[in-house]
Amino acid sequence: MDTMNTQNAYEQEIDLKDLMFVVLHKWKITIVIAMVFAILLGGVKGALTYRSESDPEVIEQREEDYQNALIQYERDTAAYNREIKNLTEDISNQEDYLNNSVLMNMSPYDVCEARADLFIKTDYEIMPGMVFQNIDYTNTILQAYQSVMTSTAFLEDVTRATGLKPQHLQELISVERGNTIIAGTNYSELTNLLTIKIKHTNKKKAEAILGDILDLVEKLHQQISTNIGEHTINILNKSSGSTVDLALANRQDDESLRLETLKQSLTDKEKALEDLVEPTETKSSKITAIKSAVKYCILGGVLGGFMVVFIVCVLFLMSDKLYSPKELRNRFRIKILGTLPMIGKKKPGAIDAWLNRLEGRASDSASDIEYELIAANIKNYASGVKKLLVAGSASSECLSLTTEQLKKHLLDMEIILGGNMLQNPETILKLPECDGVVLVEQCQMSTYQAVELEIEKICDLSKEVVGAVVFE
Repeated sequence: MDTMNTQNAYEQEIDLKDLMFVVLHKWKITIVIAMVFAILLGGVKGALTYRSESDPEVIEQREEDYQNALIQYERDTAAYNREIKNLTEDISNQEDYLNNSVLMNMSPYDVCEARADLFIKTDYEIMPGMVFQNIDYTNTILQAYQSVMTSTAFLEDVTRATGLKPQHLQELISVERGNTIIAGTNYSELTNLLTIKIKHTNKKKAEAILGDILDLVEKLHQQISTNIGEHTINILNKSSGSTVDLALANRQDDESLRLETLKQSLTDKEKALEDLVEPTETKSSKITAIKSAVKYCILGGVLGGFMVVFIVCVLFLMSDKLYSPKELRNRFRIKILGTLPMIGKKKPGAIDAWLNRLEGRASDSASDIEYELIAANIKNYASGVKKLLVAGSASSECLSLTTEQLKKHLLDMEIILGGNMLQNPETILKLPECDGVVLVEQCQMSTYQAVELEIEKICDLSKEVVGAVVFE
């Protein structure tokens, strides 16, 4: 009764190891089906591809697409090469500027500055009572000084003395026109005052540059007087010192950031050029068909193999047949007296034999030691049993062989040969006469339902299930 109660409380679980070995043992049919699917799918796809690729219209369109792609590739390559060349030059110029520019290497918190204020006076006078007045050239003269003193041509004479490039010197010089706030208003008006400021890392050099500019102003005075109008220049103030220029700090950061941006752009363009793939002219339809066939052969093989595995798994999960001896022990709590190889079973090949060893199944042939172990287990488990019935749903050959061997090794017990008690009435009649029963079951033949019914009949007569011998 305990065995039946255990069976009623049993919850079937899927043994993944058994499932895996069921699939592995079907390796032959898996390979065959996979090859069939591979040949069918690959052959059909290859034939369809060859027929499609051999169409004259398809060939003409393919050639046109190739030419268009080639033209676009050449355009993209040329464009990237031009951009890379320009970016390389920009980076070189920017690095040269950052390394050699006095302004970029100047500390914004210690800027040496030389300054001079120039007052420019013309002989213009307002004529009272006159409708028409003389033309006032003062603004024009002041603008001329501002423009000329910051021009490259003017600074070239200064650079000969300083050794600086005109563009580096130009950013050190500022010429500003003064303005005054009109009292009582928010407006201002420009004055005749020009302020020249020179920035440098060294105060003496700043003063020297200022001096050179002032010397050239004298020559400039004559030129502007001749071309525009007479005027006088007076130096009202000349000074030098140190100052803090936070705007310079921002500009230096911007120039450094510009260099990094240029480098990143160059990297991006080089990567884009490297990623460009030159289009290749489509090969012959035969090669295309072969490639397509190989691709679909692989796909068909995988599909066929998967289909076999899926079907095997479904059949295993739905099957009620005994697969391994441990299921009897787990499901019915029956003692496994021993496992024996199936009678008349063909000798497995090398791969199947290797799988059997991995799975732990019985060897190819039974030896006397295995029957002696079965007999020893029966002696230990069936103490006091005098009559022993051998029955089960295995084949009659398995039952007869087991009975003969047990008679040979269990001389102190009466061994009675039975059959399938679910189909053989004589076995049912022998059951009350015995003290215990040894079940003989066969993998892939005995079912769990049959074993359950056998145990039920044995327990109904209060007989002992000594254990089970399983043929694999």
